[in-house]
Amino acid sequence: MKNARLKLRPHVRLEADAEGKGGMMLDTQSGTICACNESAWVSLKALKKGVDAESLAAGLTKTFEVPPETARKDVLALVSELHLMDLLEQT
Repeated sequence: MKNARLKLRPHVRLEADAEGKGGMMLDTQSGTICACNESAWVSLKALKKGVDAESLAAGLTKTFEVPPETARKDVLALVSELHLMDLLEQT
């Protein structure tokens, strides 16, 4: 994975559910709403602040006790989807 810093675009809002373990991602430009499970929520909160993909995967490995390769695969899939939706900046 590249070490580029990834960050959600400013028009992306995150709204937590009542338990704070998941929530919704809202694209305020297109009106698209996506429900998020706990692992996606943790990832999106980190991406809202800005993070590189390797650190994001390491955080998922630690938080959810998943193998590093699984975390990397999941991060790449999420980053790819967010890029397709034009919701992610890369610096």
